Amino acid sequence: MKRMKNNIITMFIAVAVISLSGTAEAAEKQQQPPANVKLTEQEKKEIEQLEADILKKRKDVISKYVQYGVLPKERGEHIKNHMDKHFEMMKQNGFVPKAHPHSHKFEKRH
Repeated sequence: MKRMKNNIITMFIAVAVISLSGTAEAAEKQQQPPANVKLTEQEKKEIEQLEADILKKRKDVISKYVQYGVLPKERGEHIKNHMDKHFEMMKQNGFVPKAHPHSHKFEKRH
């Protein structure tokens, strides 16, 4: 009886793992932009304005963390400089996200 119970539990775990890995792969495929997408100048301007607004808000949050002592001033400045570089990179790429390599199944965040 105990062995049968363990087999059933193992089977449920296996089904769950297979189900989750298939869902992750499908989600990853849906998130990749088509390789040939080009935005119009108007679309780029709209996205740029939205991204600039987001950048300002994120930098405001970092400034508050520095003000409240959560982050040292130098670290806050480093983070904001990194955000600025990322914004410029997006601008150079026409605000079209680049496809990530398929060498991993789950998105790696830093």
